[in-house]
Amino acid sequence: MDTSSDLSAAGLSLRLAVSSLEKDVAQLGWDQSPSLFALVPTKDIFPQLEAEMEGAQAKQLRAALSENPQHLTAVLQDHLPPADLMDTLGHLVFGEDVAGVAVAMERFLVSPQADAEAPEDPKEREKFLLAHPTRQDVRIVAAATRDGNTWCASRARSEDSDDMVAQGDNIVPELLEVLKAMLVSDAELAELVSEPGSAADS
Repeated sequence: MDTSSDLSAAGLSLRLAVSSLEKDVAQLGWDQSPSLFALVPTKDIFPQLEAEMEGAQAKQLRAALSENPQHLTAVLQDHLPPADLMDTLGHLVFGEDVAGVAVAMERFLVSPQADAEAPEDPKEREKFLLAHPTRQDVRIVAAATRDGNTWCASRARSEDSDDMVAQGDNIVPELLEVLKAMLVSDAELAELVSEPGSAADS
């Protein structure tokens, strides 16, 4: 991971948070539902985290926070339905106490030829692609912060190793745009919450 001086502290904090989150999610194994996380400034919730940790863990986190005051902690919000994931995320928002959001999800990739050969009917298409020999399962952790930084980590089931995780700032551009739109101001959040039938989260 790039830790050069030209990388902002905020950008580095996001990269470290995504890398740590990806490893935590990987320990749960495959075939998991998508999960949504709020990225919260560790300094804001450190007393709560310290109370829940063993001494050595708390000391390690305190050292990380001392080294990087913009350190972020991923807090699980909910497990999401795999179907219509983008639509579900599009109905959620977070106020200014949340610095960013992250989603961990599993997807599968196939060869361009398999994609072209797949039936047009959605159900038949999915069945065809899931059974195709070129199918490759991947897990993606994508995150965005309200300062505009984005970062992603992608792990293939066929290369399930920490040193084989691909990383980049734009691996899933459409998802990243949705995540950025979820981060609103407190004023916008208050307005949304006041609307009848609002699904706004804070």
